[in-house]
Amino acid sequence: MADSDSVVSHVIDYQRLNELYDGDTEQIASLFELFLDETFPDFQDIDTKIDQHSWPEVASQAHKLLPWVGMVGLTTLETNLRSIEAQVADGAGKEEILATWNQFKTGLNQAIPLIRQELVKLTS
Repeated sequence: MADSDSVVSHVIDYQRLNELYDGDTEQIASLFELFLDETFPDFQDIDTKIDQHSWPEVASQAHKLLPWVGMVGLTTLETNLRSIEAQVADGAGKEEILATWNQFKTGLNQAIPLIRQELVKLTS
């Protein structure tokens, strides 16, 4: 898989994608599309669960979505989701969990347009 511009490279872990999919750009494009269409909307559920103080559900949703983040090469964001799981397990307060969640959301919101851009490149 060819490298793209450096901004995208810092967010999308191409080395991991190549390891996972042996450079199969069709498979990568398919996962990008699935992530954008099916998985991305599920992240909004975590906001709702945090507002409701539904901590076990916050941890469960973070755990459920964690593999997807890695499968599309957003390796740096995996740490945030793991931290949320650990914070809930350790009984952290809402402010701490929310701070980690907001870091994750910022990174995700920066990554989504880049994933869309990559998807266009891979499918043209």
